[in-house]
Amino acid sequence: MYTGISDGGYNIVFNMLSLGIASMLFTTTFLLVARERVLPRYRMAVMVSATVTAIAAYHYFRMFDSFVHAFGPEGLGPAAYNVGYRYVDWFLTVPLLLVETVAVLALAREAQRSMLMRLVPAAALMIALGYPGDAQIDLWGITPPVWGLLSTIPFLYILYVLFIELGKSLERQSAQVVRRIKELRLLLLATWGVYPIAFIANMNATGFDEMGFVLRETGYTIADILAKCLFGLVIFSIARLKSAEDDKEFANTEFKN
Repeated sequence: MYTGISDGGYNIVFNMLSLGIASMLFTTTFLLVARERVLPRYRMAVMVSATVTAIAAYHYFRMFDSFVHAFGPEGLGPAAYNVGYRYVDWFLTVPLLLVETVAVLALAREAQRSMLMRLVPAAALMIALGYPGDAQIDLWGITPPVWGLLSTIPFLYILYVLFIELGKSLERQSAQVVRRIKELRLLLLATWGVYPIAFIANMNATGFDEMGFVLRETGYTIADILAKCLFGLVIFSIARLKSAEDDKEFANTEFKN
């Protein structure tokens, strides 16, 4: 019997965190090995993608250890589980996800700088405001649900920049690249939409709720895999497409039948 959680709940979270570690680790390996399969001007986007999954792999190891320490047979109970590991991970990786999205388009330097100067601070603010709510901390008299609501403000601003401002820069891109970028934005919207749902599932003022905890950890992990691993692989595919468009010799070498 595990501390503070049923056998079934323990196994679900244990296996999901293990899946997160494997997904992040091997996506990182693939991206590092495959980075030479795109032109040099697009390798930065691929390397940023690999950095995102590498950071996430490290934090999933930390979360896994924290989970076993808190809920294992000789664990200390729910209070010992450190949800902060996820937020440190997101504080680093969410801005980088936006960096790789902009970098893969190889926009003009001024346009790229302008977009990143807005996206990166907004992403950091979104994560910083969400942490007190998820950790259920009444900081400065502000209740956890209000922190969650506040974090949606920069989230909506990021969506505005990605769907409106970034959309203006797609006019010079090929039809294939535009389609992939649109898919990328929808993937980001769909996966980021999971986080507030999982956040709400664990909003329990009466103490630890096993069902809410399991739903939150499962939802966060699935969303992380999609938003980092799948996202990074789509970035790689866009970099391949743009490399082929820029260099016919590269296209003939890489895409010949």
